[in-house]
Amino acid sequence: MTTAGSLEQRVGRLEGAYEHLATKADLHQPEGKLYQMESRLLRWLVGTILASVGMASGITVALNRLLGDQSRAHSLVWYPDYAR
Repeated sequence: MTTAGSLEQRVGRLEGAYEHLATKADLHQPEGKLYQMESRLLRWLVGTILASVGMASGITVALNRLLGDQSRAHSLVWYPDYAR
């Protein structure tokens, strides 16, 4: 059998072990850390997508201007000139 003192010690250890867990109030607050983290991740995601599209467009435009109009370069099949 346990004494009242040891029971209080055991309950105190259990209560102290769970202080880092979220409470119901923490989960229902939209201003909580989870909401802020989601907002920050969403901004990074949108920024990364826009930067990637911008880089791909810039590379495409630069290559198009650099290579110019090469009619044979755009064809997937190369036909030799037999008429010469």
